[in-house]
Amino acid sequence: MASTTVNFNLKNAGYANFANQTLTFTLLSAGAEASSGTQDYVVLPGTVTATSDANGDGSVTLFRNGQSGIDSLYEVVFPNRERAKFIIPSGSSTIELATLIVDNVPSGSSTQQSSVYDKAIQRANHTGTQTLSTISDAGTIASQNSNAVNIDGGAIDGAVIGANSAAAGTFAAVTSTSISVSDGNITNVGDINCDTISADDASTGLNVVFDGTDTGDNKITLTDNLANALDITESTNSYLKFTTTDSGEKVVIGKDLDISGTTTAAAVTGTNILATATLGYTTGSGGAVTQGAGSGKGTTVELNKATGQITLNNASLAGNTGVTFTLTNSAIAANDILVFNHVSGGTIGAYNFNAVASGGSAVVTVRNITSGALADAIVISFAVIKAVTS
Repeated sequence: MASTTVNFNLKNAGYANFANQTLTFTLLSAGAEASSGTQDYVVLPGTVTATSDANGDGSVTLFRNGQSGIDSLYEVVFPNRERAKFIIPSGSSTIELATLIVDNVPSGSSTQQSSVYDKAIQRANHTGTQTLSTISDAGTIASQNSNAVNIDGGAIDGAVIGANSAAAGTFAAVTSTSISVSDGNITNVGDINCDTISADDASTGLNVVFDGTDTGDNKITLTDNLANALDITESTNSYLKFTTTDSGEKVVIGKDLDISGTTTAAAVTGTNILATATLGYTTGSGGAVTQGAGSGKGTTVELNKATGQITLNNASLAGNTGVTFTLTNSAIAANDILVFNHVSGGTIGAYNFNAVASGGSAVVTVRNITSGALADAIVISFAVIKAVTS
């Protein structure tokens, strides 16, 4: 193939010499000699550069398709990134770049490999569609299928992954893989499947924030029908265990429980229930009732509370004599124990009390233990204590 020396002189908009400016010349089509030439090599598309001197002058040697009658298509990129295409005319050993970009513009029909030329135009102007599998000069990525690209090393900056077609991704390695966001945030995550969540810095610790704004937003969901659905432990010591076994659901507290505030529960079951200050009933558990005059101190009264006060009728009760009345009370079950105290009315200590409980009521005996008759409207306090026989 023959060569052509292309000379140029660069001026700026004020017609001053443009020194030390680099021009890039790219051959866009492969070239070879005609049948009358040597035909012993092929010049492939590639790039050469030339830099202007202090006077704005420069030159570059470009090869053309000698004796082939087929034009050699080139593109020049100027320092301001503007591009121009030209054809080196056959038989020109020296030519000015200005002549090439003015008088030798490619027509497209007479250039070598017009389909390649068309793709070159698209690449030069960043138009059309380019798949990774068709890139011929882009490093190791060029030899890979576009749907199976392997990138080792380097950096990806400012790119959104999955912006147009989101899909699941996997980070895999032979030994282990780590992802660091340098104390940044990972947001808009639907579900995290992992083995362990731990603190990044032990001195800072781990803070799990439940910041839902509606009732029911914040929760921990356990799996059904497990003997140990959740266990809060230290080493082998279980502090708090949740059992979701069907018909056997429970929470097991494995260590001492210190409750400093008010506690409300439907039922508490344990081996030992101890208190250092108060043990008893809360406000709302008690009530009061006054016995009617129907049968004197034997008149039935009703109070459906676990604790309370009963004011008895002031009918006379002979000395060393007892009288019974029924206390109807839904809080009482068979085998329960009732504890009585004489708190006011009459002489304290002049009476004693006993009760036999059954489901929903108790028969209470009041006895005058003095030798003389007493006609007092005595007030007695009671409390129900749950008891069993087995």
